Amino acid sequence: MNSYEEEKITFLIDDLLAAIRQEEEDEEARIYSLIKQRFKYSDDQITRKVMKYFYHMKSDFRPALKKSIDLTTVEPLTYLVDGWLIKGDVSLTYGSYGSGKTTHALYKAYKFAKGENILDRSSPCKKGKSLFICTDGGVSTFKKAMYDLGIENDAVLKEGEEQKIFVWGFDSKQGQQAWYGNINGIIKLENFVQFEGIDYVVIDSAKSISSGAFNYLDNVQVRDFIRVIRDVIAVPNNAHIEILSHDGTARGAHAGAKSWAEEPSMVISLKPNIDEDTKVQNGVTAEFKKDRAANIEPRRSVTYKLEDCEMILDDDKKIVGSCNDVILEIMGEFYKQGQEEVRRSDIVTTAFNTASAARKTVDNTLGNMVNNKQLRRPKKGVYALNPKDIQKLNLVPDHTLGTTIGKSVNSSYSNQIDLVSSHDIETPL
Repeated sequence: MNSYEEEKITFLIDDLLAAIRQEEEDEEARIYSLIKQRFKYSDDQITRKVMKYFYHMKSDFRPALKKSIDLTTVEPLTYLVDGWLIKGDVSLTYGSYGSGKTTHALYKAYKFAKGENILDRSSPCKKGKSLFICTDGGVSTFKKAMYDLGIENDAVLKEGEEQKIFVWGFDSKQGQQAWYGNINGIIKLENFVQFEGIDYVVIDSAKSISSGAFNYLDNVQVRDFIRVIRDVIAVPNNAHIEILSHDGTARGAHAGAKSWAEEPSMVISLKPNIDEDTKVQNGVTAEFKKDRAANIEPRRSVTYKLEDCEMILDDDKKIVGSCNDVILEIMGEFYKQGQEEVRRSDIVTTAFNTASAARKTVDNTLGNMVNNKQLRRPKKGVYALNPKDIQKLNLVPDHTLGTTIGKSVNSSYSNQIDLVSSHDIETPL
């Protein structure tokens, strides 16, 4: 195809996208048919061409201007909900029938609406809005999950000011059509996420939304779809998009193309736990195959069960929380001693002595604080306050202080903290 023909098809694709946005189905069909006739494109070729054009247009794609990436402009991955939902990214959760994928996702959405975390994490989060796209089994599967969790009458699911969980699905009586992962569906989803302020999207499931839109088994087409929903929808809106899928034929693997698991930054496998004697399911194990935002345990495993409409831990796994205030207090006290940079081992030991904070909690919090730019890491294993926090806390270094630091003002831990010299502290095993 020469440059003139390429320019002509670009104009047609631009007109096609305009017709889709304005929901002019006749004009959309006319332009689509014209592209097929004039350029002899197959349906797959048109789909890829439109997706590519839309992606470049929405993601501000431009040719490389430098020889290498400027890493100072690249933001690290952070969480919307610590350990479970990554901000501005995509995840895959897969499992067999009966593993509770929809219930698992709805429980996260429900707790997210309340500003709470789940299972092995206890760090609070902002209250967020969620959207469920129900195509696998329809809305009836979602309704069952609601009843399993006992939340069918909760205000977060009902239309009104308190609604925080929205549902899409086929319902002819309400005039609702099934959603598909074609360009029409992506534009509709982009608009809804943007204008409703949606933070968390659940697509249930991968196979059903790809039907008639792209090839579920094709690595390139799946990669293009995930790239578009991540870079055009998730990233600009700081949202998390979770795709639910089924087990594949290979043991422990997901179904469909490999790209379903290769592209997302988080992949979770849900496995039903079956009692050997009764052959009855007595829980679920969530096995993290990948978590690119993790500061600790990127391949952790969490076993839980549904009891009295609540998901509860079914093992002795310790809960990892957050101790931001404790760490800021510790860093402030060290700064007033004249020590601007503090070793991780000193922070861990002091946090345990003053607030009984576990090592995993401290390590997880330190990682999150660095990623969220609440702390600096000048070098490996060493942390420092940001200049703005030093001013905000009104800290003044006092080089006349000894190894025991005086108590600071305005802290719930001020009557407990006594820091020792960093040369005398070792991290407990």
